[in-house]
Amino acid sequence: MYLSKRNRLGMAVVSVAAGAGLALAGLAPTAAAGSQHVIDGRGNPTNDWGDEGNLSRTSYSHSNATRLWQTILWADGAKYKGSDGKWRKFTKGDIDGHFGPRTKSATKYWQQTEGLHIDGIVGKQTFSLADDFLDHVGNNKIEYTGYDHQAGFKRLNGVYYVKIDGHWKKAAYNWAN
Repeated sequence: MYLSKRNRLGMAVVSVAAGAGLALAGLAPTAAAGSQHVIDGRGNPTNDWGDEGNLSRTSYSHSNATRLWQTILWADGAKYKGSDGKWRKFTKGDIDGHFGPRTKSATKYWQQTEGLHIDGIVGKQTFSLADDFLDHVGNNKIEYTGYDHQAGFKRLNGVYYVKIDGHWKKAAYNWAN
């Protein structure tokens, strides 16, 4: 069930009115960070991520880039299937930078909800659709309009940043924290 940004925003407003609350804040254009491969943040935010690398259980499975993706899953209220077979919502506590079974299951749920090929891998098609819901809101801040929450990122000098323990960290593929 693919929804437009406008419909997502309407759902987010309803969620807030129902007491769901808002998410993180902050964004900034990305800058090439030496030898660190990072989520690129140059250009229009709604066309930022379609050329990104894959995130999966075997590709960059422990990274801040994974934290960025997990933030999207949380914002959209994605669900994962627990070991008991029950569906549970992906929570802020699940944002840990590890692309484990919960993240893979929640990614499949997200892909199914959005009408994409379901493989549990965050590749070009998945990233490309997610960036359709990004907006530049000023002062290097990018906001993701999720079904359940708004999520904030920074873009600084062409690099995306994700908030970790109250601090902005580069959304790098090859390191976490």
